Amino acid sequence: MYRTRMVLRQAKLMGYEAEPFICDAARHMLGYVERVQKPLPATPWQEIPDLYSRLDQHHPSDLALRFTILTAERGMPVRGARVDEIDGDVWTVPKERMKGERGKVQDFRIPLSTEAMNVVEICRELRRNDFLFPSPRTNKGVSDVAMAKVLNHLNEVGRIHGFRSSFRMWIQDNETASFETAETALAHAIGNKVERSYARSDLLDKRRVLMQKWADFVAQTESKILQLRG
Repeated sequence: MYRTRMVLRQAKLMGYEAEPFICDAARHMLGYVERVQKPLPATPWQEIPDLYSRLDQHHPSDLALRFTILTAERGMPVRGARVDEIDGDVWTVPKERMKGERGKVQDFRIPLSTEAMNVVEICRELRRNDFLFPSPRTNKGVSDVAMAKVLNHLNEVGRIHGFRSSFRMWIQDNETASFETAETALAHAIGNKVERSYARSDLLDKRRVLMQKWADFVAQTESKILQLRG
């Protein structure tokens, strides 16, 4: 209803015969409807290593999913990731692909773990254009539909955005990082406007440690090392 009112209002401003008030009248006649928000299905963090191991290492959509899990980033920034956005072990997501109010969001730096860098190196070898995860059919990055199809093929109920919840619950259940570090890793705003004006650090070094711990868990790096030593 809100969006319909916006369209009608804009149409009226442009000189068309439109009446935004009709939306208010319709709401009054239909009555209040309570909408219950349902969170997107998230893979339990305990099952992430198994899912990660089943993702193909040679297909862009699977690699994009691996990168999404390892970076705990949203799908859109990953799908549009370009090779030149990665400098050393830091991936800088341009503000245009970050979620937030226009004019207030900034470029966001994401420290890449050893496993994430392995994914990057594979993609560099397979790349056909400037996109890190190129679509086989277009000159753009892979689509969200292509990534979702991989999950469906693996009978995975969890969705792409749900990996962020998996990551956050892993931190919470294992007390892996402070609240500030965890929320910054998800690019969430912390505190009020005044607090943010003083706390300007993006905690890159602390997040580098956190993302490496997460990657070690996801790729089961630590368990493999222990087996070798045994």
